[in-house]
Amino acid sequence: MELAQAARRKTAPKAKKAAGKKSAAAKKAPAAKKAAPAKKKSAAKKAPAAKKSAASGAASEDAVSVLEAALRGHARQKDLVSAGKEKDQLLRSLIPLYLAKALDVEVTSGTTSRFWSGLGVTYAAPNAAKALRLHAGYAQDSKKGKAITAKGIRYVEDALKQAAK
Repeated sequence: MELAQAARRKTAPKAKKAAGKKSAAAKKAPAAKKAAPAKKKSAAKKAPAAKKSAASGAASEDAVSVLEAALRGHARQKDLVSAGKEKDQLLRSLIPLYLAKALDVEVTSGTTSRFWSGLGVTYAAPNAAKALRLHAGYAQDSKKGKAITAKGIRYVEDALKQAAK
């Protein structure tokens, strides 16, 4: 009797495994046919997005270079950089807007982040956006991203006075 049960145990799992392999192979074939058209659609959608991001990336790199040139030409360059190295996120977000106030350049949170990374300061774009969003009145929306207000200019200039001391 024990031999019969042992024989059943040996054959039963093999039969289940073989049946399982056939059903798994049968299930995979229709899924593979469905996945192939989906890949073509996603590839078609990704191509325009890649072109758009490349174009916007080039524009933001121009904005960063314009801001860096404005910083190099500013009379208080060292004070601006040292103030930006402080932990004040609002100040870090306002300094690029302060430099761009007379320039025709779009300043976004990504531009701000890349501007500071060029100076060796780690500052994530979401932090720049959040700082300006939480502190109302320091910057306002414009056609070219954010623009600094009179209150923001006073804040930056007060920080520059503190940095000079």
